[in-house]
Amino acid sequence: MRTLFLTVALLAFGSVASACDVCGCSIGGNYFGILPQFHRHFVGIRYSEQSFRSAHSLSAARLGNYDSDEQFRTADVLGRFYPLRRLQMLALVPYHDFHRNDNGAVTHSQGVGDASVLASYILLDTGDSLRQSWQHTLTMGGGIKLPTGRHALKDSEGKLLHENMQPGSGSTDFMLTAAYTIRRGAWGFTADVLGRLNTTNHHDYHFGNRVSGSVKAFYWKNMPKFSLLPNIGIFSDHAAASRDGNAFAEGTGGNIALATLGLDVYAGHFSLGCTVQQPVFQDLGGGKIHSNTRWMTTLNYIF
Repeated sequence: MRTLFLTVALLAFGSVASACDVCGCSIGGNYFGILPQFHRHFVGIRYSEQSFRSAHSLSAARLGNYDSDEQFRTADVLGRFYPLRRLQMLALVPYHDFHRNDNGAVTHSQGVGDASVLASYILLDTGDSLRQSWQHTLTMGGGIKLPTGRHALKDSEGKLLHENMQPGSGSTDFMLTAAYTIRRGAWGFTADVLGRLNTTNHHDYHFGNRVSGSVKAFYWKNMPKFSLLPNIGIFSDHAAASRDGNAFAEGTGGNIALATLGLDVYAGHFSLGCTVQQPVFQDLGGGKIHSNTRWMTTLNYIF
C-alpha cells in the first residue's frame, strides 16, 4: 500500500461591506482531507454543506435567540498532478450556493468561487521501503487563491450582499502548508498545518489571516474487491478579525475545533469518501455565531 497523507486547503468566502453586521462565516473552510493513492494522479468532485446561526448581540446569542440562519453548499472540482516525481500540484475550483434567512428576509447567492492551486514538495517518503517497519512522509509547499469568483453581488434593492454571502473574496491570497504521515502496517497517523495570508481587495476589505491544523488516525483494511479507510481526528481553525477600511469588521474572526469521522472506499480506479465534522469548541464572531454539524462527500478517479 502506498503511503497516504493529509493536506489542507482553506477557501475564503465573501468580500466587500454589507448592510448587516453579523453573518454565519465559513471559518472552517474546505479542506482536501486524506487524499487517495499518494503517488498517483486523480480528478474528483466533492460536495459539502455547512450551516450557521447568527445573532446581532452577544446577550441574544447566549440565550439562544438567533436572528438568522445560513447554509453554505459547495461543489468542488479538484485534482492532483505530478509534473515531477517529488512535486505534486493540487488544484480546486468551487461552485457555491449560499442561503440566508434573517427574520424572514431571504438572501440567495450562487456562482463559481475562487480557484486555488497548491504545490507541495515531498521532502521525505519511505512508503516503499521494505527494510523499515515504520513508513514516513513529509511534504511542504505553498499555493495561491485567485479572485476568480464574483464578489460584488447585490440584492434586489441594489445593496451589496454580506461579504460571507459572496461567491468570491475579490483578493489574491497566499498559502503555506506542511503535512506529515507515519504508518506501521495498516495503522497510521497524519498531521498538518496551513497558514493563509490574505490581501486587501479593491473594496478595501481585508479578510483576516488564518491558521489551521488537523490530526487524524486511520486504518487500512484490504478486502477481496475493495479497500476501506476509516479515520478519526480533530480539525481546528483560527481566523483573525477582518478589516473594513481602517476599522475591524464586527462579528468576524474566531476559533473553532471540530471532531471528524470519515470513511473512504477504494475500488479499482475509483474512491468514494464521506466525512462528518462536529464542533467541540467554538468562539466565532465574538460569540455571536454558532456553527452546526457539517459534512462532505467526495468521488475521485485515480489514474
